[in-house]
Amino acid sequence: MDNWDLLVDRADYRNTEVVGSEPAALEDGQIRVRVDAFGFTANNVTYAAAGDMVGYWTFFPVADRGDGVHWGRVPVWGFGDVVESRSDLVIGGDRLFGYFPMSTELVITPASVTDSSLSDGAEHRAGLPPVYNRYVRCAADPGYDPEFEAEQMLYRPLFFTSFLIDDFLADHDMFGASTVVLASASSKTAFGTAHLLRRRDGVRVVGLTSPGNVEFVEGLGVYDVVLPYDRAGELPDGPAALVDMSGNAAIVRSVHERYGDELQHSMIVGITHWEDRAGSSEPMPGPAPEFFFAPTQIEKRHADWGPGVVEARLADSWMPFITRAADWVTITHHHGPDAVRDVFHQTLEGETRPDVANVLHP
Repeated sequence: MDNWDLLVDRADYRNTEVVGSEPAALEDGQIRVRVDAFGFTANNVTYAAAGDMVGYWTFFPVADRGDGVHWGRVPVWGFGDVVESRSDLVIGGDRLFGYFPMSTELVITPASVTDSSLSDGAEHRAGLPPVYNRYVRCAADPGYDPEFEAEQMLYRPLFFTSFLIDDFLADHDMFGASTVVLASASSKTAFGTAHLLRRRDGVRVVGLTSPGNVEFVEGLGVYDVVLPYDRAGELPDGPAALVDMSGNAAIVRSVHERYGDELQHSMIVGITHWEDRAGSSEPMPGPAPEFFFAPTQIEKRHADWGPGVVEARLADSWMPFITRAADWVTITHHHGPDAVRDVFHQTLEGETRPDVANVLHP
């Protein structure tokens, strides 16, 4: 198939279909972008699991197919090339980095076009966070290096979230905590956050992970302490904050019960354990968990610091991190719709190794 979409049942993520499609007709002012490659990690499972709550399903809607299934397309971060243009603002040949569906193409209505970026001005995306609607024009991006495209796809969006988590905690003086506990510590967002937190004085960084991932997480060298989930009762004493990437209600409860009133803040970031979200209806000790929505912190810092400062500070942190991450994870490449579907299901079922990262080429 020259053109296809990977559709996911929004009520049952295991139900997927690769569906062939005809290229959409371009209207005046639109461009056609051929999706070249994208990264796929547990973070993309979070996009599905939090899709209705946060609006991730809204970016790339699927028309009703008449089969009674509410289909969606999971967003991914990657690169695409402008292969056709009916816009006076964007010519063919531009390479873009940004938010794409798991598909072979995306039609964009360019808006807010500058030398370095453009946004999708499609009506259905008008009320969505600007960070997800913005596409970087690689030719004018000083941080773009074609040799590091795979790393950019896999890590840059996740590291941006790590950067914002670290900044949010620092902005609140760690909520008075001396220990920050990161659950699902083998996830890329978690170890990016740990890498940044370790640079701060007076903060002990603790990773919680599955027993099979303990050795990998210890080998990263960014956690002061690493514990398997079933030893949460051994977490260090003192005031603590929880940053949870797992979305596993039992794991969150175990940390709350370990610290009780000494837990100063409980942050939910990811839902890598998407089937374990439901938990006991009994109230937990400590503060109520709060969902961390990265675009909110971006908007706050843009207001606090002014234009370009967030991006400059992120850039200063990016290369030191990616230099270390290159030693931690092996990047593998997969091609074609069947491979894309297989990696989606492997990641959904938690069957991917923490030391391997997947780049997919439609």
